[in-house]
Amino acid sequence: MGKTQLFKTVIIGVCAWLLILEVNAQSNFLYIQSENNAPYVLNLKGNNYNSNAKGYLLIPQIQNGDYSIVISVSVDQKQEYTYSFTIADKPKGYSLKLSQEGEWILMDMVTLETIRGLSLDNSGTGSAEKQVQKLSERSTDKVIEIVYSVKNGRKTDKVDVTIPKSTTSSVRKKTTKQQ
Repeated sequence: MGKTQLFKTVIIGVCAWLLILEVNAQSNFLYIQSENNAPYVLNLKGNNYNSNAKGYLLIPQIQNGDYSIVISVSVDQKQEYTYSFTIADKPKGYSLKLSQEGEWILMDMVTLETIRGLSLDNSGTGSAEKQVQKLSERSTDKVIEIVYSVKNGRKTDKVDVTIPKSTTSSVRKKTTKQQ
């Protein structure tokens, strides 16, 4: 009976040790893709990582902890942004997006939480170019016409918005039920 009990204890101990090794062997990774397929350079702990031409980057074997990264987007090389986040027991995936204010933000692909970067302004201008800008507005008796310039990745589109004005005032009359 003693040998059987010792044998079971050794087997359970070996299985527990292998399980601990397996859990420790699993490592996290960091995945970032740019929304508009713009390539970028990411600096993590003094190492530079380049995304592929379509804006995808996978950094394997990231340990748990707090991280601060610097991202410089190729379309806008003069602007660098610093982002801080924590990795805890699971991989992280982010989408790198250009906001309407013209700044690059990270959006967590699972929680949809956004992280605004701290701008390291190397351009000397102090601000990033806006993604949407109002060019003109004209109002007539019949319509309101507004023209916008919209940056879409590397190209800029001109968008004309026409809003018709109502010429008749419509009033809804209250109806009562007859009983």
